[in-house]
Amino acid sequence: MPTGPVFTRVKGWWHASLVLHMQRKVLVAVAIMVVAVVAVGIALFLGVGGVEERVMGQPKVIKVGVILPLTGRLAETGEDLKRGIEFAVYQINSMGGVKNCGGAKIVVVWGDSQARPERGAAEAERLIVEEHVVALVGAYQSAVTKTASEVAERYRVPFLNPDSTSPTLTERGYKWFFRITPHDGMFVKQQVEFVNWLNKRCGGCIKRIAIIHEDSEWGTNVARLWEKEFSAAGYEIVDVISYHAPTVTSFDAEVERLKRSKPDLLLVASYVHDALLLMKTIKAKKLYVKAILAQDAGFVSPAYVSQVGDAGWFVFSREVFNWDLVQKMPRLKEVEEEYRRMYGVSLNGNSARDYTGMWVLYYALEEACKIVKPWEDLQKFREALRDALANLYIPGDKLIMPWKGVKFDEKGQNILGQGIIVQMMEDGKYYTVYPPEYATREPVFPMPSWEERSR
Repeated sequence: MPTGPVFTRVKGWWHASLVLHMQRKVLVAVAIMVVAVVAVGIALFLGVGGVEERVMGQPKVIKVGVILPLTGRLAETGEDLKRGIEFAVYQINSMGGVKNCGGAKIVVVWGDSQARPERGAAEAERLIVEEHVVALVGAYQSAVTKTASEVAERYRVPFLNPDSTSPTLTERGYKWFFRITPHDGMFVKQQVEFVNWLNKRCGGCIKRIAIIHEDSEWGTNVARLWEKEFSAAGYEIVDVISYHAPTVTSFDAEVERLKRSKPDLLLVASYVHDALLLMKTIKAKKLYVKAILAQDAGFVSPAYVSQVGDAGWFVFSREVFNWDLVQKMPRLKEVEEEYRRMYGVSLNGNSARDYTGMWVLYYALEEACKIVKPWEDLQKFREALRDALANLYIPGDKLIMPWKGVKFDEKGQNILGQGIIVQMMEDGKYYTVYPPEYATREPVFPMPSWEERSR
């Protein structure tokens, strides 16, 4: 029997069964294409749940929205935070993705707040409505986190906050907001303990305290807490100075005012550029205090550390993480080495918290995927994810942070976190000095005078 096309003659015309054969092939191909298009359409439709099904060999993904200040005055900090997020996602996906969702990979959809609260809110809405993310992560500045999380609460989307510390964020009665970092109320209590500890070492030489702070949601709340807690501990608050970080160009008047108030301890809440300007002005005008204690933020940014020079020596800062913790926490070694290979810098308090935040979200995603898959029902998955976060417990030995673990209270605050105190030494690096169980150096206190430093 012939296997090739058979030609026949009908009414003087040559017709080939090849034509019919090819027509059938075309019809079959068209049918296959129709089915494929329908399948893709269905998959994309289901993909509004934050996951795209495996189509044409492409792996399914879970989309997570991350809002950070990627441009604007805090862009350097934003890039630092972004590295922490990217590193965690790289590790998670390399280890097989979200296993209870069939190995779905996490894909980050970035939102740029530009360091502006209104922009953060707009990005939150875009990520939820247009990108159909399963959750939001961010947004560093407390003022931006406030507006962005308001949007998430309205849309009933989980908002995981690794890095904003204003206590008011967890006092709003929200059900969809979860914060892993300790807040400033927790940090300030530890700072009072630290100053009391220092004071015992010098026979009570710290009595008078001055405060200088940027005037956003974060800085204002920090200053109020400092006033309240240090006054209650018996210290005299001799001056409180505020300034507007986005527009400040000089600290000459403020530093002269501080010289007149003669504090023993100066407490500072600043972002990167204002922290640099303030410290250089303090050096230029030779303001001397026994100690300067900063509230993290700009003082621990790589941009600040690389530029401040000797103006930043011997300044204490509240932190949540430091490179030298590897000496006290051996489990950090492999993570720190891999991070340095990828980015050429060490993890710091910003990148480490956002790295930890993505891992916390991953553990919650695994739990939520046991209940419902996001491509089956987006909102039910978000609800399952919210419940998973609310009931999550991660022991401290699973984290790179010097915390007892992660467990959220009814307000969405992690109750197992704590801070550390670091001090910049003469090599330009911060070393952990408190609490004693994590300390790698003894604190230099009181600070050497400017004259002593120049000898």
